[in-house]
Amino acid sequence: MTSQFRAKTFDPILITGQIVSLQSLHYVSASFIILVLELLTGAPVTLNHVLYYSEIRTDTVLGWGLFFAYLVNAALGAYYLLLLVQRAKLCLDFALTLTFFHILTTSLYSRTIPTSFFWWLLNVGTTAITALGGEYLCMQREMEPINLTGYKKRQASTVGADSLELQRLNDETEIS
Repeated sequence: MTSQFRAKTFDPILITGQIVSLQSLHYVSASFIILVLELLTGAPVTLNHVLYYSEIRTDTVLGWGLFFAYLVNAALGAYYLLLLVQRAKLCLDFALTLTFFHILTTSLYSRTIPTSFFWWLLNVGTTAITALGGEYLCMQREMEPINLTGYKKRQASTVGADSLELQRLNDETEIS
C-alpha cells in the first residue's frame, strides 16, 4: 500500500480547519501585540483597537502604533502559513481569505464598510507581507533536503542480511 501526501486535492474539512486556525491565530496575536502597545502607551484597553477601522490613523501616535502592530502581525501570519498550510502555492489563497474575513469582521463590528484609505493601504500591505512571506518560508521548507539516514541504515542492514544468506548458501554447497 502506497501512501501519498494529500492524495485528495479537495478536502473541505482540512481547508475549513486551516482557515479557522489561521483566523484564530491572527486575532490572538494581533490582540496580544495591541495589548502590549496599549500598556506601553497608556491607551485604554479596548477591542476597538483590533476591530474598528477608524482607529488606524496617521494623526496620532497610537494610530501609527496600531499600523505597525498589524505589520508585525502580518509577519507572524507568514509563519502561521508555514505551520498550518505548508504549501507555497496555497499561501496567496489563504492570505486573501484571511484578509477577506478580516474585512468582513471589521465591517460587521463597525457596522459600515471601512472608508479610510490608510486602513485599506494597511490591509493591502499586510496581505502582501503574509502571502509573500508565507510563500518564501514554505518554499524554503520544500527545498530542504530529505533526510534518508533511516533508509540507508535499513538498506545497509538488508545488504548485510543478504550477504549472510549468500554466505550460508555457499557454505551449504561446499558441504554437499
